[in-house]
Amino acid sequence: MLDAPGAGSETLTALISNITPDDVPKEQREQTPARMKSQLKEHQKIALGWMMKKESLSSSKGSLLADEMGLGKTIEALALIVARPSDNPICKTTLIIAPVALMYQWKEEIECHIKSEYPLDVFVYHGNGKKATFDQLRKYDVVLTTFGTLASEYKAKEKDSREDSRTRNEPWPLIARGSMWYRIIMDEAQCIKNRNTLTSKATNDLQAHYRLCMTGTPMMNSVDELYPLIRFLGIRPYNDWSRFRYDISRGIKDKSESLQKKGYDRVRILLKSIMLRREKGTIIDGQPISNIPPKQVVKDMVQFSKDERDLYTAIETKAQIRVNKYLKENMVTNNYANILVMLLRLRQACCHPHLIKDLGVQVSTEGIAEEELMARAHQLGQDVVGRLKNVESGFECPICFDPTVNPTIFVPCGHTCCGECFQKLIDPAAAIGDNGERTTPRCPECRNGLSGERITDYVHFCKVHHREKLQELGIEATEEAESEEEEDDSSDSDDGSLDGFVVPDDADDGFEPLPTSAKGEATGKKKKKKPKKKSKVKGPPKTLAQLKQESLRSAAAKRLYHKRLRKGFESSTKIEKTIAILEDIYANNPEEKTLIFSQWTSLLDLLEIPLVDKKIQYQRYDGSMTMEDRAAAVGKFMKNADQRVMIMSLKAGNAGLNLTEASHVIILDPFWNPFIEDQAVGRVYRMHQTRQVHVHRVLVEDTVEHRICEIQDQKRQMVETALDERAHKSLARLGVGELMYLFGLRDRPPTH
Repeated sequence: MLDAPGAGSETLTALISNITPDDVPKEQREQTPARMKSQLKEHQKIALGWMMKKESLSSSKGSLLADEMGLGKTIEALALIVARPSDNPICKTTLIIAPVALMYQWKEEIECHIKSEYPLDVFVYHGNGKKATFDQLRKYDVVLTTFGTLASEYKAKEKDSREDSRTRNEPWPLIARGSMWYRIIMDEAQCIKNRNTLTSKATNDLQAHYRLCMTGTPMMNSVDELYPLIRFLGIRPYNDWSRFRYDISRGIKDKSESLQKKGYDRVRILLKSIMLRREKGTIIDGQPISNIPPKQVVKDMVQFSKDERDLYTAIETKAQIRVNKYLKENMVTNNYANILVMLLRLRQACCHPHLIKDLGVQVSTEGIAEEELMARAHQLGQDVVGRLKNVESGFECPICFDPTVNPTIFVPCGHTCCGECFQKLIDPAAAIGDNGERTTPRCPECRNGLSGERITDYVHFCKVHHREKLQELGIEATEEAESEEEEDDSSDSDDGSLDGFVVPDDADDGFEPLPTSAKGEATGKKKKKKPKKKSKVKGPPKTLAQLKQESLRSAAAKRLYHKRLRKGFESSTKIEKTIAILEDIYANNPEEKTLIFSQWTSLLDLLEIPLVDKKIQYQRYDGSMTMEDRAAAVGKFMKNADQRVMIMSLKAGNAGLNLTEASHVIILDPFWNPFIEDQAVGRVYRMHQTRQVHVHRVLVEDTVEHRICEIQDQKRQMVETALDERAHKSLARLGVGELMYLFGLRDRPPTH
């Protein structure tokens, strides 16, 4: 067994005893509270009763509401607030913590769903509101705040603690020793899934009689992502990391099927005791909660052309030789970043041959001059330089947890994240996963202020402080290859050469769009006027990557980039398949609308050319666009019948948008995390969708994409096994003795 009875057995037994069936007879369900304008649906009544029961239990004062997106978790939580208020006027306040954009949405939802004659007194603890003390805050029914505000207070508290501060007033009212809240509701609780971030740690300093986590995705990559939620909820004994890791995490990660099964059994029991999760298809009173037509997911498999296959095989063969060499020399860890680059190149080669040579651009730094990025790298302190030089296992974004070859580096703290997540951090429109303030974005690690004018990237860091790393990554070889190009050459020949199988100066996963109008409308019109060259010093002809970088600075540079892109344009198997899918869709129904997602915005650039040639009207949505331009693009797509396509970067368009006018989704390249793709599909497959949603996953046979899909399947299986609704229902029917046996509290199962 993984453990034996001992310390914590009583609390574990009490936790197990909390498990009860979710099925509640209609006559026994809680009714809509009198203070609410809206009438609760049946599944919401069940949720209200369930949450009230969890708060009433002596052994558990917290719960996890994990209904699928779109089923009304916010309304369910509001019902709990008004149905079970405090009877103590000194401790009556519910604190709601949410991403900044959702914080204001909460305020609107309260006004919308609570009767005016029974209003909730609401205070927004954010911006100027942060001057309030806890004595002032405790007078309100509801206090709204953000993850960023909470983390900032925790950082200040830690600083005072280190300095042995004698401050008596404790100017951090959210987490002061005397700050006892009646209830704390954490919305989008997946924002704390990294247990080591300041935000996640800060939640452990909160004090409350009752706690509620709300998230539609309680785990995405690993069962370890559940731990911060358990820690916040105070669920003993698993709010202790060593016990959680020993009893649950260790078994699930073990290669032994029996230990894996025991680990999954335990996590299901744990979740069943604290979590309520329903999906759109969950049957209540003989009917599914939502009558949205089921989505149809199709893998549209394509085969490379001969030239594409030859190029891919050459890249793959070279990669295999190098990785085998690292394995034999036991140097995989030291070359992890290089291995990520090779994977990056294989993934790009599946989409379009040009991506592996010319269009590698770091999304958050591509508009910044080379000399400026190097100057910023010079500003990093020696301790930061030493820390970054000692990173041997590659970089992982602390926000989305994806490996990144060329991360954005914050100046002066030297912490990192991927380019796409940095754009979300500094974007005031970002809602999900944005742990920073609207006015002052902050580092997710140390909470120092962030600015687009105070960043560099790893490639330019290496150019200043770590040039030997450039040679390992092949950067210098790329520069030499680029300098030999002729000015009139398209720079896009794909002759199977491996000269381009190296990282360009700004390599990363994100790229920017073709020229857009001031209103965000994509255009493919050619300009007759030849743009003037901006170069002050004569040098080698610019590559597409350089032209793309410069295209963000002026309209003339955009026209030059667009002209060069069209001049050397060659299609690819994926682009041709995408156009064929669109033509099939419109042949069946010309009124259908389609979303097209890719991780590579340069692939979207290339896709725009045949869209223009085929006279297919489209809009574009990516992280480089202003909030106003993005809103304009969404408005035109939703309201104008002739706008039939929206091309979107995966991370920019995977959350927070309602695009139900579309019923088809094309995903051009698989993402490491399948739930990011699910969120993208969720823009279309959501409440109020009346048509069947068709998802087309365009994949190249016998490539790294197949293997990525296998990894996706493993992640899905891990999460679905832990969250499986049917398994949870069956657990409710197990006796306490059987459950205790599964947790090692008995030596053998009970006899019947």
